[in-house]
Amino acid sequence: MVDVKCLSDRDLQKQLKKLGFSPGPILPSTRKVYEQKLVRLLVPPPGTPPILTGPREPDGSTDSDDSEGSY
Repeated sequence: MVDVKCLSDRDLQKQLKKLGFSPGPILPSTRKVYEQKLVRLLVPPPGTPPILTGPREPDGSTDSDDSEGSY
């Protein structure tokens, strides 16, 4: 994991944007808040299902409404 305290302001902002968070300006008064936010985004809370980062492989099941079958 990245040590968020070692990131430059620009790198901290890039990492937050990469994870879908749009930070405001990173100032001495806001940096700690953004560091904590990045840590929370990088480490999901226990019991949270993993986030899929790539396209899913087809599993062969059909969930479409166009299929004809018995109910």
